[in-house]
Amino acid sequence: MNSIVKKNKVLLGCLLCFFSLSCNYNKSRNSESEKISSIETKLRDTLTIGYTYWWLQSGPFIGNCGEKYSLVVLGTIDEIYKKTEQERYVSQTGIIKIDEVLIAGNLENKTYQEEEFIASDCFNQVDVKKGDKVIVFFYEYEGSISIPGGKSILKINGRSDPKIQSIKKYIQSDQNPLSIEEDLHLWEEIGLGSELTQIISCKKLVSKSKL
Repeated sequence: MNSIVKKNKVLLGCLLCFFSLSCNYNKSRNSESEKISSIETKLRDTLTIGYTYWWLQSGPFIGNCGEKYSLVVLGTIDEIYKKTEQERYVSQTGIIKIDEVLIAGNLENKTYQEEEFIASDCFNQVDVKKGDKVIVFFYEYEGSISIPGGKSILKINGRSDPKIQSIKKYIQSDQNPLSIEEDLHLWEEIGLGSELTQIISCKKLVSKSKL
């Protein structure tokens, strides 16, 4: 009788181990499947934007009189990957989760279609980390959205950041720099005062020539 009981206990122990291993295996498989599914969803819902690394300027105010935006978003840094040496530039890919779209233009080729994420390899000179809040400025190049990198990705302190309010005024005025001339000190504080001064001067010069 004792022998039978011992055998039953051993059998019961084996069964419990088997079920425990089986449950852990299934949990592991489910977790892995969820991770793969999440990655696939992110890839499908990501707008990949080209990096015009050869442009001499980047930021919210470029060109002599101010280039029009093709897209401006508020977002959160989702991932930053390692730098890679390319033939002509240093590539560093980052992914931004879009929190709000301030303006989106209709372009001939690649354009914004309500994707949830944006990816680009322009992060080499951008001092950001995962979780940082940013405002990002994109332009048009050959009918597609592009980003010149560097100053085109600016860290912000939430939605109440004065830089956001200034850019919203600028966008609402059809990018008339005179609408944010009073904000010049704000942009000077982060090293973008000269760029804004340039397009303000250009706007005033063009306005005078029309008189």
